[in-house]
Amino acid sequence: MNYHNYLVADSRNLVQVYQQQGLEKADLVLTSPPYYDTKSYGKNNDQIGCNQLYRDYIADTVNVLQQSYAVTTDNATLWLVMDTVRRDKKLYPLPFDINAKLEEEALSNQSRGGGWRLRDIIIWNRPKNLPWHARGRLKHEFEYILFFSKNDNYKYHIDRIRKIYEYKDWWLTYPERYNPKGKPPSNIWQFSIPIRGWGNSHQRHLCPFPFPLIERVLTIASDPGDLILDPFAGSGSVLGLAFYMKRNAIGFDISQEYKDEFEKDVLIGAKQYWDNRVRQLERMSRRKEAFEETNIKLRKIKAGLQLHKYFKDRFGVDGAAFFLFDSAYARTCARLVISIPVNRGIDRSALADVLDTLNGRYGLHITLRLTSRNVNRHGLELYGYSGRKNYSFDHRLSLTRSSDTSDHDLDSDSVYSDIELHIEDPTQYLDMNGATPVGNERSEASSVGP
Repeated sequence: MNYHNYLVADSRNLVQVYQQQGLEKADLVLTSPPYYDTKSYGKNNDQIGCNQLYRDYIADTVNVLQQSYAVTTDNATLWLVMDTVRRDKKLYPLPFDINAKLEEEALSNQSRGGGWRLRDIIIWNRPKNLPWHARGRLKHEFEYILFFSKNDNYKYHIDRIRKIYEYKDWWLTYPERYNPKGKPPSNIWQFSIPIRGWGNSHQRHLCPFPFPLIERVLTIASDPGDLILDPFAGSGSVLGLAFYMKRNAIGFDISQEYKDEFEKDVLIGAKQYWDNRVRQLERMSRRKEAFEETNIKLRKIKAGLQLHKYFKDRFGVDGAAFFLFDSAYARTCARLVISIPVNRGIDRSALADVLDTLNGRYGLHITLRLTSRNVNRHGLELYGYSGRKNYSFDHRLSLTRSSDTSDHDLDSDSVYSDIELHIEDPTQYLDMNGATPVGNERSEASSVGP
């Protein structure tokens, strides 16, 4: 049974609290430190960020992040959401100043295992932000997400968040150019800040995490049963969603008021969000499975057609029949059988080299068999494909128990397969099989970047 644990405690004492309470080490840290000298989070006067010097704020923040490093597993990651700071008409690159200090800490602590290592920087594009602007400053609509790890052996499940919409019609003709699992998202993520409450009332935390952003990070970098740590828990949205995503979660904050709000409102909102999201994810999963299956079938047909063309052009064998049989036990495997009336002394070694090239290009494992005998597949429905298009068969070939291929007038310009693809309208197919996003994926469809 997974759990959540919201601790009213100063994260500057994080290691001490961990030791006193015997807390479990975390697998992932997802947090956003309090804004520097901008907002007061409650009535506590000893806050990180509020009324601090810039260098003291950086020192306190880095201290908490280093303590987080100490209470995480060896393969843990850190996802840090931060913004730049403008004071006295000067812009301070806070995320990069924090990273510079973390790099210094990592170098000085090499004998004790090093420190956080920056892996990537993501832009969080957040529309519907407050319309602040001034001379020399455009309306500000983004923050940075800095992704760190301890070592190279970190969790990064990118296939879980691949998208199967935004593809153009030519993915049918060139399936090898598209990952069967979909298109990876860019490093620009679009999620709006919540402007209403999570559950029963209006949100009171000054900068709550949107649930879709939390979901994405947890999906990429963790698994059910992992422990998520937020040392600046605030509203507790990370804890709440982690709990319903079947992760464990520990959060620190100095405000009892925020903990009360978490228990009263945020948990309810997290449950409502996730209950709805699970249904959306189930539909998306079915769409992605259908897309992957179709993409692999397209690859097989196209590879078979190209080998057929090479064979005919190179050896000029008349009367040969080509059959491509799908494999039920391995998704990317298939067998190409070429029925040749007379053995023409074909160079099998050269043919094998071509086959290896095609297998590499299409990510497949097609084996080849040359035979002078008829191919007998009782009771099988075969579909004929020509070089004109690989996504729709031209004609059918039905084999009964009393017949084999010798009983039929076979087209030597076609490849016959037990793979059935008949896509007449590529656009309609995409609309029915994943081109249109569902749920919070819809907000990504119009996001900045590829």
